[in-house]
Amino acid sequence: MTATAGTRSVSVIVATRGRGPACRRLCLAVEGQFERHPEVGAELVLVFDGCPAYDWVSPALSYRVVSLAHRAGIAGARNAGLAAASGDVVAFLDDDCVPADGWLSSLLAALDAYPEVVAFGGRVVGADRANLYAQLRDRIYYDETFGSWYAGCGSAGDLPGPPYVSGGNCAYRREAIEAARGFDPILPAYSDVDLGRRLGLRQRGVLVAGMSILHDHPGDFGRYIERCARSGRARGLLWVHRRYPEHAPGAVARAILGNVLWINLVRRPRRVDAARAKTIGVLFCQEVVHGFGYTAAVAAAVCRAGRVRRVRAGGRPGRAARRRMGTGGPR
Repeated sequence: MTATAGTRSVSVIVATRGRGPACRRLCLAVEGQFERHPEVGAELVLVFDGCPAYDWVSPALSYRVVSLAHRAGIAGARNAGLAAASGDVVAFLDDDCVPADGWLSSLLAALDAYPEVVAFGGRVVGADRANLYAQLRDRIYYDETFGSWYAGCGSAGDLPGPPYVSGGNCAYRREAIEAARGFDPILPAYSDVDLGRRLGLRQRGVLVAGMSILHDHPGDFGRYIERCARSGRARGLLWVHRRYPEHAPGAVARAILGNVLWINLVRRPRRVDAARAKTIGVLFCQEVVHGFGYTAAVAAAVCRAGRVRRVRAGGRPGRAARRRMGTGGPR
């Protein structure tokens, strides 16, 4: 389905890799919502992030397909979709989610209700609500970020002024996201958080009650911890490249210590249904891996900066280089 003439045009961009069945489920759901709004010029943009197109994708589907030769990561793939899209509103959905039945209707209504707003988002709810790792994300991370509004199921009204809108469930006015140059491709995570800060969404964003999705959160320890490591690396890169004070080494260290010594022992275990000992253990591993990822990213950046300074200063070659040149050096 591609964009047609209409009062408004919306491009839904889906970056995908290795999730053929889940992506097909999403595309069918989006197509069904497009069909209920023939007045809107709509298109579905599929970005294959360094992987072959799925066998069910054919010209008959009229999708706009972008195939990247090499893996660009989620931020780079979303930017590629943005470059290919034609809508004046660009939306992004994760390939392993299912949007609420009124997702598109709620977005269209919000575009008219909030003319000054440039970014729109909604709840990202774990499909398996009994899973510990889904609960950690929904009941702890999202609740601590967005407040009690996130615990609702679509009846609490809209929430203006969020710090960001989730990259897996969001829409932007095209001119705004293009002016911000899209997502920062250097970030393995938190590119949506960074974009929200650069766009000033505290003043120009809204979470829409009807724009919720059911999402396949990481459902096992390995995938959950891998996500924690990526988040730590992303925070380190945000400090190196943006110097946001909340991502400074001291701030991160204080936050991790506070979590390990108090919050993860007392407050957070009360919010999930799993055994207390298991919850505390997972949260402890989360902090360790997050801190390791952060430290590795900052240390790598410091080493790179040191090498660049030495090159620019025309510094003395190292011992191996002196040997290659026959200069020897002090003995």
